[in-house]
Amino acid sequence: RLFEIILPNKAYFGEKDFQQLQIVRKLVSKYNIPVTIIGCPIHREDSGLAMSSRNERLSKITRENAAIIFQILKAAKDIFQTKSSQETILFVENEFKKIPEFQLEYFEIADEETLLPVSKKESDKKYRGFIAIFTENIRLIDNISLN
Repeated sequence: RLFEIILPNKAYFGEKDFQQLQIVRKLVSKYNIPVTIIGCPIHREDSGLAMSSRNERLSKITRENAAIIFQILKAAKDIFQTKSSQETILFVENEFKKIPEFQLEYFEIADEETLLPVSKKESDKKYRGFIAIFTENIRLIDNISLN
């Protein structure tokens, strides 16, 4: 509805909220809305932590330690190249069991186009790993392209 009111030529959405980006793309396509949707890369702190206003609420030490989220995502990407989605998910779950200050809400691997969870990898599809973590009563989200 907003696009119909303001009639933009382009709209920019961050890949940090990748599911939202994909849903907007689908709606624009489905309803033939004449706007180009552009995905913007995730901005990261020097540590690798995905930038978010929520990061300001973290204690200094937790904010520093939260860099582990992106490190584990990068390791998961490497593992996904040769292992199944289930093995990759299990790796992430096990890594977070070692870090009691971070509670893993979920790590899911999904098809980038449909956002459906992957049961079996296919060579012609793009996949993305999605993660949500709780720490200090703050929910942190991130994602990574796995291809």
